[in-house]
Amino acid sequence: MPVTSPYYNNKTNQSYNDIELNNRLSSDGVAIEIGPFCVNVSIKFQNVRDEFIKIYRDFPFYADNVVWDNYLKLYGQNFYRQYIKPQAFVELGMSNEFIPLPASMGMVSLEMGLNWHVAYTCRQYVMFHAGVVAKDGVGLVMPAMSGSGKSTLAAGLSYRGWQLHSDEFGLFDVGTGELVPYPRAVSLKNQSIPVMKKWVREVDDNYMDYFSDEYQGTPKGTICYMRPSADSIKDMHKRTKPNVVILPVYDANAEPAIKPISKTMAFFRLVMSSANYGDVGKDAFLSLSKIIDDAHVCEIIYPTLEDAVDLVEKFVADNVNQNVGDE
Repeated sequence: MPVTSPYYNNKTNQSYNDIELNNRLSSDGVAIEIGPFCVNVSIKFQNVRDEFIKIYRDFPFYADNVVWDNYLKLYGQNFYRQYIKPQAFVELGMSNEFIPLPASMGMVSLEMGLNWHVAYTCRQYVMFHAGVVAKDGVGLVMPAMSGSGKSTLAAGLSYRGWQLHSDEFGLFDVGTGELVPYPRAVSLKNQSIPVMKKWVREVDDNYMDYFSDEYQGTPKGTICYMRPSADSIKDMHKRTKPNVVILPVYDANAEPAIKPISKTMAFFRLVMSSANYGDVGKDAFLSLSKIIDDAHVCEIIYPTLEDAVDLVEKFVADNVNQNVGDE
């Protein structure tokens, strides 16, 4: 049966549920459902358990009688690494090759472990390194390299009425032709952190409740995790067919602009963003070809998040929504 966190569905008896979930995480673990995957998570450090519960509090948890896709255990390898000089070691179902981080960065290790589960074990979907969102029948894929602002843009759209599928792992079901939501915590880096805190503050005065601590000194600089919007979590099994592909380009000195691109360019950018294109093979080629054939495509250049959201919504309104109206 599901074990509700102290905040999940706003259940009563919050103190008891908080203790129960914390205790399960500290022992054999508890299974969390995120989109199409169910992972049993066990965390031996209290600070990481606190952060995990804060960020994932609205997701369903299962105590027993559920089939896991994977498991993840975060712990110190010995007494010294558990209590004296704590170091977070990640144990996964098929790999223990992660470099341990200080326990103060244990949430970073946990998120890396969850990333590994998808990147190296998922073969039933074509995966994109892309931000993916959906709204009113629009399935938007934003393939981009790190530093392009795709995570910030996906997160920003999700707090302006769009459903967050993922800020990093776009999943496409070749059998149904649909995008599969996987609304994990959004990974914000460096200058995007204050941008998103300001953005969420505009819709909720308790905006700090949505964010983890800031972890400095990681290989990617400062990292902060943001809880997906409540609607994105509620709709995490709601799929959408892709019909828009936008290549985002962040440039602090640029004028906001929508630029046309060829479908050939969009196709190759989509292929380049796929983590398992070669593994899936012919089905991936055919699927990505159909996505681009059916999609409206463009590039946007933007200096601020507000500009980027405006450009995305203008392009959708002028193309997808206009076509629907013509029909």
